[in-house]
Amino acid sequence: MTDVVDVPVLVIGGGPTGMSLALLLDRFGIRSMLAERRPSTTKHPKAFGCQARTMEQFRVWGIEDRVRAAGLSADADVICWCESLNGPLVGYTHPEASLNTPAPKSIVSQDVVEEALDQVLARCPLSVVQRSMELVSFEQDTDGVTAHLRGVDTGEAIMVRARYLVGCDGAASVVREQAGVAMDGPETIANFASHYYRADLSRLPHARSAIGFVVRPSDPTRPHVDVLASGPDADRWRFLQELKDDWTEPFSEQQLIELVREYWEIPDLEVELINTMPWRMSAQVAEQFRAGRVLLAGDAAHRFPVTGGMGLNSGVQDVHNLAWKLALVIDGHAGEALLDTYDSERRPLAQDNTDWSVRNFRRMKQMDVAFADRHENPKTWRELLLAMDEQINCEGQSLGYIYREGALVDDGSELPEHDPQYYWPTDRPGARFPHFWLDADQTESTIDWFDTAFVLVCGPDADGWRAAGERVMAEAAVPLIIKRLPHMLGPLTIERDGAVLVRPDGHVAWRTLNAGPAQELREAIAGTLAVAQVASAGTGPQREEL
Repeated sequence: MTDVVDVPVLVIGGGPTGMSLALLLDRFGIRSMLAERRPSTTKHPKAFGCQARTMEQFRVWGIEDRVRAAGLSADADVICWCESLNGPLVGYTHPEASLNTPAPKSIVSQDVVEEALDQVLARCPLSVVQRSMELVSFEQDTDGVTAHLRGVDTGEAIMVRARYLVGCDGAASVVREQAGVAMDGPETIANFASHYYRADLSRLPHARSAIGFVVRPSDPTRPHVDVLASGPDADRWRFLQELKDDWTEPFSEQQLIELVREYWEIPDLEVELINTMPWRMSAQVAEQFRAGRVLLAGDAAHRFPVTGGMGLNSGVQDVHNLAWKLALVIDGHAGEALLDTYDSERRPLAQDNTDWSVRNFRRMKQMDVAFADRHENPKTWRELLLAMDEQINCEGQSLGYIYREGALVDDGSELPEHDPQYYWPTDRPGARFPHFWLDADQTESTIDWFDTAFVLVCGPDADGWRAAGERVMAEAAVPLIIKRLPHMLGPLTIERDGAVLVRPDGHVAWRTLNAGPAQELREAIAGTLAVAQVASAGTGPQREEL
């Protein structure tokens, strides 16, 4: 008889999304098992670029420095258009400023991110990682999920009983398919092959000058390629080849070597193909992110065009939103309704990221036409090149999205207009609490406060709220800590005597300008969690489950 492994959360898929969830659950003190069918982390760069919001999480988890060290320099945060990789280099976008975060984005590839996450997961005692293990099937009931796993190489059968199953198993998600969740949007908008190769180009002065080069030869018989740098040493690269009707097969190894030498204009360049990965560009969002005790995250829940680099980043932020909710439900501090807010918060954001990425993809196609016609119509070319800055400089898309409804207490204030390019700090409920440096040496940020507990952020003169927070902290079942702002540097509405309640994921749950009665804070926490068990008995009226 097959032994049954009992675990609160079973995570299927060991890419950045799944590993981030397992790591987060460990930080919250929740046991989990992660099953990944591959024997190791990815050997292909795949996704490229970690936005500031993701790097902020890596900062809190202690892996920011390792990830950043393997990426390109900050001044390479641009894209270049050219007819040949040896020039002339016709046009560059502009680098993004980074005043609103302690952890600016890093131009780093997914293989590095997975290695860093894998290393820290090995030190997480509550997270068991099972590689070369695939999901065969699962059934769920009112109390949990029974999953049947199988060793990819050994055929060994394992049965896992979990309270929740989270599908982080990518675009072709077995979890999503077996849960019966449909996808909305076009499955295919383009097909590509990514050719990962090694060639030492460090001697070229421009080799480290850009994230990537958009190569559009004037000879219409020559293929268009996008060339991405995959490390700080200018020795590993990717050719992205769009597979059109007349290019139905990916380049062979010999074709690739010849094209690399031709496009870099170095006939004797040593080129080594590492691997090739065909892939499909989609623009789809799952119709639901939760189906009973099964939840979806990352590419299993949404498939974005790569034009914008939101795939990996959205996956990490999905589970950053989900982990604290799972932890509170599993620990008995919140009801099942809290998990519904994962869908109501993350699915609209996924659709927004999808729509934005599709607009970027269409602009890239317009750029191809404008680039070819730039001598006859330079004004259009220049206007589109400037418009490309929105795609590269997308701090608003990374940091500025505000949850409209979910695990928050809406104060009825007007929602600011969303700007994908520019981030406008706000302490409105649903928004990421802004970054402020807390010391003159700029070593500690407000972002560092938000990890595994709710945080009552008090203004410099908010003595009443601090006292109220201390009373609630002593009696509340949910983790709560108190922080005081030493100064008011940003556009905060709470002013010096106000306070905001910030969730473990750094998003504002509630704000007020009133004096600090403890009962109002209790109700704010209860309203955020939609439960009645927030405070211990005898601490005031209890709220009904919403």
